[in-house]
Amino acid sequence: MTTTRRKLPRGRNALPVDEVESLQRERLYAALAKVLSERGYAATTVEDVIRQAGVSRQTFYRYFDSKADCFVAAYQAAGEDLLAQVLKQLSAPQDEAADPSDGADDDPRLRFERLVDAYLRTLAANWHTARLCLVEAFAAGPDVLPTRAPLYDTVVDLVAETLGAAGTEARLVCRMILAATTALATSAVADNDPRQLDSAGAELNAYVRKLWDAGLLEPHE
Repeated sequence: MTTTRRKLPRGRNALPVDEVESLQRERLYAALAKVLSERGYAATTVEDVIRQAGVSRQTFYRYFDSKADCFVAAYQAAGEDLLAQVLKQLSAPQDEAADPSDGADDDPRLRFERLVDAYLRTLAANWHTARLCLVEAFAAGPDVLPTRAPLYDTVVDLVAETLGAAGTEARLVCRMILAATTALATSAVADNDPRQLDSAGAELNAYVRKLWDAGLLEPHE
């Protein structure tokens, strides 16, 4: 999500209707994230959002019934975008200077550390979006929960797959790991201090290694 405004062409070069709608929605999502980071959910108004987005009130209400409705849609888009960025980092080639025989891809603990690093880097690079997802979602109330739950379960699956965790109990441990990750990241974003993310990463990695050594992640069936 970005706050950069793209001017929509008119006349013969006009974009297809569905692309115009997509761009207007993205503009509103980005505007909402930016205003929320400055004012918080309770103090943010629809007028604030449309002013920041540079669209008309009519355009806003063409897509959304209310601020809450816009927030839920923005949360969905933001969560999917952040996850896509994390997965893209994980699929990128690793440092060419790294020794290909060091077994990093075969060690679930190292794979988890790559996952945490990618997640925290993504949050730091998308600070307004991170605040929308991790901080303002609490102020937005229960309407966001039906959207949040499937996204959360998807990330739990990713953590479990990364660690090779099998079984009901191991999956519960992965859910706890994600809860701890979210709590530490939320604290950093709420304090507006990206530096806390570094210490959060180190803390999480040490915690997961202890869980692994205790056999709580069931690495072997």
